Amino acid sequence: MNSFGRYRRFAAAVVTLVVLVVLMGVTARERETVMLLERALVEAAAPIQAWFEGLAAGIRGGLSDIRAISQLRRENESLRAKAEAYDAALRRLRELEIENERLRALLGFSEAVPFDYVVADVIARNPDNWFSRVTIDRGSRHGIAKDMPVVTSQGLVGRVVGVSTNVSFVQLLTDRECGVGALVQSSRDAGIVKGQGSQSSLLRMMFFEREAEVGEGDALVTSGLGEIYPPGLYIGRVVEVTTEQHGLIKYAAVRPGVDFGSLEEVLVIVNYRAAGEEGEP
Repeated sequence: MNSFGRYRRFAAAVVTLVVLVVLMGVTARERETVMLLERALVEAAAPIQAWFEGLAAGIRGGLSDIRAISQLRRENESLRAKAEAYDAALRRLRELEIENERLRALLGFSEAVPFDYVVADVIARNPDNWFSRVTIDRGSRHGIAKDMPVVTSQGLVGRVVGVSTNVSFVQLLTDRECGVGALVQSSRDAGIVKGQGSQSSLLRMMFFEREAEVGEGDALVTSGLGEIYPPGLYIGRVVEVTTEQHGLIKYAAVRPGVDFGSLEEVLVIVNYRAAGEEGEP
């Protein structure tokens, strides 16, 4: 009985060993098959995997390019803003230089003429009478009064025709209602200079004598006749001389010394009549 039991245990061990060996063989063969399938699948998927990896790399590169472009755009906007600020500063500097030149010219002119002046800025003008009136930022509280002459370093501008506390109104030499006694500087022949309003930027001088000696290029100055304008103020230069149809009156077209289209600062002579009154006997 004992011998039979030992035999059964031995037989069971042998059977178990055989089964294990068979299983190992089958598993090995299946593993080889699996490995072959895996290799085939890997090889088949390799191009697709490579394509996806290239796509991913392209996307990463595209995102990097987008970030770089955004950074360049921000830098360009910053540089553009700085350039615009620089240009604005240059324009402002140039404007200050031009203003300084104008003020220096006014200062030099005021020092050369024996009158007291008030410097004023042109602050308004009406497009409907652009060549007739301007408004300046000085009034009675600054010593301005009606009929005071107004000039620039380029010559005669006109006269004050209205005054309030802080502003005044100036009739320009180019106004059709403005008339100024004038002389040809070289020959001293006299006449009246009048404006032509919006019809022409030129002035027109009518001479008292038909034999007046006047020619193109002659300078005209104020005669000093009357109580408003002092003598010797520059008016402009003759550009053309004509004679009335019957030969009785001689006229001259005059280009004014002042650029009336771009007036910005003026000088108001505040003591001419007082100086004239002091000189009277």
